[in-house]
Amino acid sequence: MVYFIGREKFDGIENIVLNEIRFYQFNVNLNDFDCLIISSKNSLKSLIQSSSILNFNISLYAVGSKSAQFAKSIGFVNVKYPSCAYGKNLAEEFLYEFKNKKCLYLRAKKISSCIDTYLLNNGINLHQVVAYENIALKIKEKMVLNHPAVFIFSAPSSVKQFFKFYSLKDDDKIVVIGESTASLFKKSKNLYICKNQDLNSCIHLAKSLDI
Repeated sequence: MVYFIGREKFDGIENIVLNEIRFYQFNVNLNDFDCLIISSKNSLKSLIQSSSILNFNISLYAVGSKSAQFAKSIGFVNVKYPSCAYGKNLAEEFLYEFKNKKCLYLRAKKISSCIDTYLLNNGINLHQVVAYENIALKIKEKMVLNHPAVFIFSAPSSVKQFFKFYSLKDDDKIVVIGESTASLFKKSKNLYICKNQDLNSCIHLAKSLDI
């Protein structure tokens, strides 16, 4: 059995839903900024639902390729993303491009990366807007899990929420999307970090593991 801790549906994968995304209401004018930085697709979903004034020609910087693809699919033209899908990589790789620019960072309420701190410490004119929040659900009845199994985690928040209700066995295998999530499994012997930081790669890796 392969479990994904999240809502996205994949063939042959069982979902364990422990969180939900709450979009915030805000109002920004993208014409007032030179750069738009997003932490995930949820940043853009919240932006589209808000009362903001859009500018699809703004220079948009996404943490990962999937977020970048989503940005292009809804109309953004000038989209970039770093070589590795981490907030730190984005901040470091594009620091020169952010210099002397007015930047808008649409982010989650809680973030595991240090994009904001790094950019502010390097003198970037950064305006931050909390666009969404990952809300932990109140679980009334736990699922009965089959062990051994492969468990896929796409964010540190999903790991923390999982361990409020469930535990892993020694012969279970863990697939994570990146280093931040992997850091919560330091003692695990069966930990696999996906080379490409996207969910489809995680699913492919998880299905390739013997259990």
